[in-house]
Amino acid sequence: MMQMDAERLYELKPRSIMYLFSGGKDSSLALALTRDLVKKFCEEIGCRVYVVYIYVTGNTHPLNAYCAQYVLKWHEQRYGFTPVALASDKVFTEYMCKYGFEILGGRWCYAEFKEKPLMRFEEKLPKPILSIDGMSPNDSTQRRAVVTEELQEIKTGTRRYWSWHPLFSLDADTKGKLETLGRHQEFRCVKTLYELYGDSMNCVICPYKSREKLAKLGVAEPSSIYYDAIDICLRSEKWKHKFSVLDSRTRITDFLGGKGGE
Repeated sequence: MMQMDAERLYELKPRSIMYLFSGGKDSSLALALTRDLVKKFCEEIGCRVYVVYIYVTGNTHPLNAYCAQYVLKWHEQRYGFTPVALASDKVFTEYMCKYGFEILGGRWCYAEFKEKPLMRFEEKLPKPILSIDGMSPNDSTQRRAVVTEELQEIKTGTRRYWSWHPLFSLDADTKGKLETLGRHQEFRCVKTLYELYGDSMNCVICPYKSREKLAKLGVAEPSSIYYDAIDICLRSEKWKHKFSVLDSRTRITDFLGGKGGE
C-alpha cells in the first residue's frame, strides 16, 4: 500500500500536504502510518506539511482540544510538520437552537464549522494540495459513495485537491487501532479519550452517535447539563428522545448492560 502511494506522490508532486486531524483514532492512525514517508518525500521535493485540527466552537470537548494540541506540537518538534488550529467564529449551541440538528437533511455542523474554515485555509496554500485523512469505505454507506480509491482526486464546487485515505484497505477494528496507537506515547491521550467516552470527543453532541455511546458520556461526566440545553432549545421530540439518555432521570446503566460504562 505505502509503496504504491509513494510512487503516486512523486507523480503528483504536491506543494502542500495537509493532514486532517480530529484527535480521533482513524486520523491518528493515518498520521502514524504515513508520517515517515511524507517527511522523507517533502524533504526531497521541498513541499510543506501541515497537521490541521478543527475546533468546533461550543461542541469540542476541552480534553480533545488539549490532546490535539499535544499531538500537533509533538509532530512539529519531531517531524517539522506545521501545526494549524482552525475554528468558526460561530457557536455550535447557537446553531443547534436555531436549526435543530439538520437543515433539509443536511449536516450544517460539518458545512459551517469544518468545511468553511478549512476552505479559507486551503485558499492560502500553494497548489496542488494533497489531503490525508482517516476515512475508509467501511465507515458508512455515505463514505462508500465518496471514498472510492486510496488516492483520488476530489472536485467539489471550486475546490480541487488530491485526497489520500491510508486506511482504505486496512482490516482492523476499533480495539486493534487503539492498541496500535497505545504503543506510541504521542497518541496515548487519544486512547484515553476512547477509554473514557468511547469517542474522540471532537464533537460532544452529535446526532450520529449511538445511544450506547451517549450513555458512556453520561457515566463519565454530568451530562444532564447537555440534555437540559437540548430539551429547552429543540422542538423535535425525535432528537429529544435520542439524547434523553443524558437526562439525569434516565437510568444510564440500562443502555450499558448494567456495566456502568465498562
